[in-house]
Amino acid sequence: MSLLSKLADRLVLCPSTQFIDPEDRVRVWIEADDYKIEAWTLRTTSDSDSPTDVLLLKFPGAGGRADRARTYPANVWSDARAEVWTINHRGYGQSTGPASLQNFAQSCELVWSAAKEKFPEHKFFLYGNSLGCLSALYLAARHQASALFLRNPPPLAQMIATRRRYRWWSFGLSKLVANQVPDDLDAVKNASRSTCPALFVCSEKDSVVPPEFQQLILDAYGGPINQFVIPGANHQHGVPESHEAQYLMALNWLWDNSHKSD
Repeated sequence: MSLLSKLADRLVLCPSTQFIDPEDRVRVWIEADDYKIEAWTLRTTSDSDSPTDVLLLKFPGAGGRADRARTYPANVWSDARAEVWTINHRGYGQSTGPASLQNFAQSCELVWSAAKEKFPEHKFFLYGNSLGCLSALYLAARHQASALFLRNPPPLAQMIATRRRYRWWSFGLSKLVANQVPDDLDAVKNASRSTCPALFVCSEKDSVVPPEFQQLILDAYGGPINQFVIPGANHQHGVPESHEAQYLMALNWLWDNSHKSD
């Protein structure tokens, strides 16, 4: 990798490898010839032998770990018999490194192929949180998914190129570093190529991915969309109790429309 590529990775990624108690999660290894991806899995059904018909693929944010993930939002849908796979990209958890934007697309394809081989008849749902939206949109643009959930999605290259928050802006490096984001991960382009129903959950006061950047992706999206704005929320804030009913309606919209897209 070039120096600029490494700089982009350092700017964006926050990998960690320390042990996290998996509790009731089950680890699945997804292996290629020269690397392997770690996925931590859960089911929404209480009986481990009962059949499932939905696979939810989840991709955490820049500092997230699959070891902490739960079955949300599949656990909200009473009709969903889902298995949930949350992915540690390379360099995260026990997935073999390096952690780099340059290998995201390759890892996504490996995960999709393995999941499809194991669950050929399942409906596939994709979930991305923040940076994880790049992976979810990459797959939605290239494969047949039934539904897509995006929380605070970043158009990464556009943000790096235009935001003055980065201390090296004055050195003219912004556009050079932005160019290191692989074209395969262009969230705006991938949104325009995606057609499955999508729910955009956006924090109204997001200081990490400002709403005007999220709007670029929403405006480009090629399929049915619904948007839920978390009022007054910054990047990590949850849905306030006063708006839980409206949020549940948005989640149910996604579940209902996922059946119409097949």
